[in-house]
Amino acid sequence: MNTLLLYFLIYTFFRSISNGLDRLSGTSFSMILSLTVIGIGVVAAWHARHVRIHKRLFVLLIAMSVFVAACILSFVTNGFGAGKIVNQYTALYEMFRYVHLIMFVTLLAALYRHPDFCPRLHRVYMWLLFVISAVGLGQYLTGHAELVTQYDKFERVAGLSSHPVPYSLEIVLTFFVCELSRRKMRLPIQHFHLAVYSLFVVALVLSASRTGVALLGVALSVYLFVQRPALLPAFAAAFAILMWASPFGELFSDLKTVPDYIMNGEYVVWDWQTAVTSVHWRIHHWYYLSTLGLERAWIGYGPGQTPLYSPFLLQAHNQFVEIFFDTGMVGLISFAAFWFSLPVAAMSDRRRLINTFGKKSVEAGILHFWVAIFVGVTLVALLDQSFNRETVAFSHLIVTVFIVLSQPEAVAARSPGWSFRHLLMTAGSPADVAFGERNLAVAEERRST
Repeated sequence: MNTLLLYFLIYTFFRSISNGLDRLSGTSFSMILSLTVIGIGVVAAWHARHVRIHKRLFVLLIAMSVFVAACILSFVTNGFGAGKIVNQYTALYEMFRYVHLIMFVTLLAALYRHPDFCPRLHRVYMWLLFVISAVGLGQYLTGHAELVTQYDKFERVAGLSSHPVPYSLEIVLTFFVCELSRRKMRLPIQHFHLAVYSLFVVALVLSASRTGVALLGVALSVYLFVQRPALLPAFAAAFAILMWASPFGELFSDLKTVPDYIMNGEYVVWDWQTAVTSVHWRIHHWYYLSTLGLERAWIGYGPGQTPLYSPFLLQAHNQFVEIFFDTGMVGLISFAAFWFSLPVAAMSDRRRLINTFGKKSVEAGILHFWVAIFVGVTLVALLDQSFNRETVAFSHLIVTVFIVLSQPEAVAARSPGWSFRHLLMTAGSPADVAFGERNLAVAEERRST
């Protein structure tokens, strides 16, 4: 298992930067890494064959498999007759993407119980966040920021991604993995955390992506609303001031015309003059694709075919609209079952943890933080350039599920200025908690004497 864990950590780091490397060098590093996951996933399943898999994880894998079967059904059905599948390679690649994610979940299912899973994962993701944020800052300082679309008002950086929006999603979800794993281990904020998190905020601002900012803001707002409701008004006011004082103020202010755009029905007929922002364009695109998708409501047009039928040759920018267009109602229902099986898996131990530690405990706070992340990602999935196709960002979201389920060694602070020592963090035994507290009491007594 140590070898599998080492592979997973190396894969996670390099897969997160491989898109940029491929774009710069013209290689196929990303595809090679994805192929290795499928093979290693089989090895992980073999090693874990005697381990009883968590039933919620089993449901997750079943839901993913059913969705892949729906994709195959759409592909095979549309394969009969000339011209129904516009691009078979794209369809096959989409199915490969979900097979890759299934094996990724299988690999994580075999590793998350490893005692070093969370500590090593935290270190790798902290360095990953530093690297990808530093690349974005480097692009800006060297003059490689640019206007990406006709709607852009500011030059933007894309980091090691192909576009500022996926870049913002990846760095925000990488930050979430870092912070979630830090909380899971009870690790206090250190100078390295502050430095990397500050660099992350700078890179997010330089990406000028409303998507990433909305994900971060919504997730933190939901978390504060559930965990620290008294702090929510102050956070909301500070966040609003920060947004309006930054370039994002102008970007978000344009959205005030969206309600009139919808009420007047201007989205029905495309007119570039009515599309003040990319959100206006999205609404028109959803209407167009949904109307066209109703012609093949049950099986869709085939996996990955949305950009090929789009009048703009672009993704739907809504993962549920895209799934419906590609695989019809059959695919949409099975994908929804898969998507919402993620919180079912992450929250599977909620009742036991609440009964053991209480509603105000750190463990409950970790669950609330994850729920806030999922709510934010779901909102993004309704507006993003189809989150289901963001393989790296999707992988980070899956990783957060297993961080919640993992049971690492926790770090407990004794008092300001003291060193930190590892204590076994329990999965639910009050005796273990008492044991850890007794050790701290003994240590404090010895130090006082």
